[in-house]
Amino acid sequence: MSATLIGAVATAGILGVTHAIEPDHVAGIASLTSQYGDTRLSALVGACFSLGHVLFVVVWLGIGYLLFGRTEFPAVFDAIGTVGVGLLLAALGFTLAFGGLRRVRCTHGHEHDHGGDRDHGVQSYLKTGVIGALFTLSPPLSMIVFSSTLLSGGPELVAVAVLAYAVGITVTMSALGAGSGAVFGAVNGFNVRVYGIAQAVTGVLVIGMSTSLLAGVVPLPG
Repeated sequence: MSATLIGAVATAGILGVTHAIEPDHVAGIASLTSQYGDTRLSALVGACFSLGHVLFVVVWLGIGYLLFGRTEFPAVFDAIGTVGVGLLLAALGFTLAFGGLRRVRCTHGHEHDHGGDRDHGVQSYLKTGVIGALFTLSPPLSMIVFSSTLLSGGPELVAVAVLAYAVGITVTMSALGAGSGAVFGAVNGFNVRVYGIAQAVTGVLVIGMSTSLLAGVVPLPG
């Protein structure tokens, strides 16, 4: 392997990992995996989220540089994407908080939730992939810029870098999903009401992040 190829793969992989652990992504994955309480299922959810995310990243790369030959977008693109992600996080947060509070109200203190309301079907994972794609409403500028520097090495080099980027995102988001599922599973095994409280608190935190994102883009009255 040439030094250029090794450098491209390493850099793209690092960009993928750092992109995956951005706070809004972590919050989204935690919201989606909290109901599973299972490491393997939650890792699969994280992987589905990442696949939708990676697909849209590739779309942005194609639109951004390959079609228009540009590595910069008007600020309005980022603003629209941030608003979209903020609203999506708000919806996930409210759903999670409401479900957690309902679990606290409707269950007895030492029962365990065995997942009667969990959907493990293909449709559920497809929906997770769509949500992951929606978290990429803003153009991934760092990867677009980096890819543009590799074009002189040929399209194959760009393709390898994008693949490394995708692997970095997928592995990291799967690990985030597994970790979230393990934590919520342990809490559920301890006490279902505590599990519900943990879900509700997580939902409130996600709503708080959504509010922070929106406040940075949408001007507040007064």
